[in-house]
Amino acid sequence: MDNRNPAKRIPKSLGTDTKLFGSYTMTDLAVALFPGVVVVLCVQVLLPAGMTIGGYQIQTLALPLAGVMIGLGALFVYLTPAYTTSADWVTSMVTFHSRSEQIDHEAAKEYTQVERVYPDRDAIERTDGAMIGLVQVIPPTMALATQEEWAQKAESFQDFLNTTVEFPIQIYSTTQPFPVDEHLGRYESRLDDPDVEANPQLEALIENYLDWYETELHDRRMTIRDHYVVVPVAPVEVQFDETSLAQQLAGLPVLGAIVRELYAPREAVEREALLSELDARLDQVRAGLRSIEGCTAHRIDATDATEVVGEYWSDGSQAYGDLDTVLRTRGIVGGPDR
Repeated sequence: MDNRNPAKRIPKSLGTDTKLFGSYTMTDLAVALFPGVVVVLCVQVLLPAGMTIGGYQIQTLALPLAGVMIGLGALFVYLTPAYTTSADWVTSMVTFHSRSEQIDHEAAKEYTQVERVYPDRDAIERTDGAMIGLVQVIPPTMALATQEEWAQKAESFQDFLNTTVEFPIQIYSTTQPFPVDEHLGRYESRLDDPDVEANPQLEALIENYLDWYETELHDRRMTIRDHYVVVPVAPVEVQFDETSLAQQLAGLPVLGAIVRELYAPREAVEREALLSELDARLDQVRAGLRSIEGCTAHRIDATDATEVVGEYWSDGSQAYGDLDTVLRTRGIVGGPDR
């Protein structure tokens, strides 16, 4: 039956508002007008009717001030990023600035999902019981590569994913500032060497290079890009044999919980199985990436992995001090069982 009931029209898209002009919607108009409306309401409701400022009635100043605030609201709408709406942007900014920058450990765990770090096994335990490890990847230099070389590397990476990776992984790339002081420090130390002090031309050459290189790096804002492969192992993957009846029953909604409670391995045995499986997976990933010509990969230790996770959640470098000391394997008091 041809149902043309206009009350049951199927929208062509979801989450869209009526456009007033261009890409601006009714919501954008409300956000732009909101500051002016607040000014008018405050003047009408909160301030005395006969109040004056500099000899001018407050009622006379209300409309110009409201116009200025509406202009600021319109500017805010204009500057709203394309990936969000003006209303959502206001909500995000208010929420961000109203929240405390410091939260306690238990509240932080809800965001980071980090339960514990195992420095002796180079692994991180999540709050859901899964273990994760990281492999750092140093890709080959492809700045001058031809199209055929790019295609070859892409095919090699595709083969690695199809043949080696039989478990979930996450690829994480980040950047860090180029260590300018460390790099230039080696040249600055040469200025104090006797052979350089005895050669004015060489000394002037090093000084000119230091001035040029520091300016060049500042103008280019050079950064170093780091690439990591995050490998997890979930408890359900090691609790039972994949072909066993218990493994099949463990996936059922209600009965599965009973099966896991009765037949799952104990905590210490399960933890060791998780760590062993994680070691095996990380070795597979590392070997598979090294099979790509010019690509090197290595597993990073728990200290570096914790720093990567911490910088991801804090969106910046953190001064942890000596992380080997911070990541304690036992309680401060009471021995290793506390």
